[in-house]
Amino acid sequence: MPIGFHLDMELRQLVAWLEQMPQAVMVVDDRGNVVAVNPVLLHSIRRDREEVEGKPFTQFVTISKEAVDFIHRADSSCAWYQQVLGSVIARDGSYYSTDVQMVRGWDGQRRYHLLFFNRITRQIWPHLLQRFADHLISDIHLGIVLVDNHGNLTEINRAACDLFGVQRAKLVHQPFDKLMNHVSPAEEQNVLEKALTGIPTRNYAATWTIGDKQVHLLVDAHTLWDETGRILGAYMVLKDMTNLRLLEEQIQRNDRLATIGQIAAGTAHEIRNPLTSIKGFLQVIKYALKEKGHVKEQGYTEIMLREINRINSLVSEFLLLSKPRNIKLRPLQVTDVWNEMLPIVENEALLHNMEVHFVTERSLFPLVVADSELLKQVFLNLCKNAIEAMGEGGMLTVRIRLEEAEQKLAVDVQDTGPGIPAYALDKIFDPFFTTKENGTGLGLPVCQKIIHEIGGMIRVSSKEWGTVFTVLLPYID
Repeated sequence: MPIGFHLDMELRQLVAWLEQMPQAVMVVDDRGNVVAVNPVLLHSIRRDREEVEGKPFTQFVTISKEAVDFIHRADSSCAWYQQVLGSVIARDGSYYSTDVQMVRGWDGQRRYHLLFFNRITRQIWPHLLQRFADHLISDIHLGIVLVDNHGNLTEINRAACDLFGVQRAKLVHQPFDKLMNHVSPAEEQNVLEKALTGIPTRNYAATWTIGDKQVHLLVDAHTLWDETGRILGAYMVLKDMTNLRLLEEQIQRNDRLATIGQIAAGTAHEIRNPLTSIKGFLQVIKYALKEKGHVKEQGYTEIMLREINRINSLVSEFLLLSKPRNIKLRPLQVTDVWNEMLPIVENEALLHNMEVHFVTERSLFPLVVADSELLKQVFLNLCKNAIEAMGEGGMLTVRIRLEEAEQKLAVDVQDTGPGIPAYALDKIFDPFFTTKENGTGLGLPVCQKIIHEIGGMIRVSSKEWGTVFTVLLPYID
């Protein structure tokens, strides 16, 4: 119950007195540090005297801000007694609710406060809240990295480990630099170093190369302070935006295709009508020239007819980007599609002194839902590109395999050509971009559009010794 007098007692005498008290008691100086604590309180919070005395009392007691101010801002005009609700914190992090009676004292030299703790009972909710917070940090899809004020990594969650491709046990209590050695460029590693000096970072867009993959991130870095304003450490939150960035690029590419499609749909017939007339009259002229034996002039008409056919072909590819296809989706074996078209590919390769190597991991694969004719169009286009890239001689490898981690069936079309220049890799699916002398730049955009319409995707990797296009199709379990 409340003490009915204020304390004018030497601190040394008070400390000796409270050792005998049957009630949990703590003595705190006017700076908020624990001067003494009796055995009853130590037993209640399961702590040793050495880990409590000399430390800020707020590490072991939670009370309102006004009650903390009662201790830190004491003067002769302030009340000498206050009673509040609070809690004490055990070594295992458990919270115990209690009534806290605070009495101010004076020993002739400095002020102190005597804290009495009544009816100490365990609080279930903060304990569960702490467990929930631990699980949340562990399971959340945001990467979280925590370092102390010496720059040592004290915690890293599962999402961050997956992002960096590291194991938690090998990094905890190690220098933070050991983790960031996996990242380039180096100049973008200082966001957490700034936080350790008290400078936070919010929504910083970074593109890091981690190992052999490039990731796009939003990075937050924040400082951790104690009650006295001293920096304890910092934490970094990493949000992986790579898939979102790829989606944005795909939307932009689709917007460009849609624009081209609108132009194509409105102009294709207007182009074809005069071309049909020109082609017809040229064929008549060609026949007349042949009849009169004008061989040279007949050659000119043949050149013009070839160019008209080329314009017709270009308009046809335009229309493929714009008009809705009558897609006939059905379950099918990709190997059956290849068995039908492989002779065509082998004959084309034979004309250029090339070998075709067809590899499958198994005789039967899971079925995919697709349009077989459109798949043939995609595969033939990729093979044609590969053959043209190699020129004369080389090896064309077609490989069918399972990507079980992604639940996709993969078809690799690999050549042994000179590879695609680095500057062109990000542009090859853009309409009209081509590295061929006579290319239209529409073949790969059409292929990508077809594959996306059946729920798949196309990846490409290229080195100096060749290029691999991989078509990934979702399969039926």
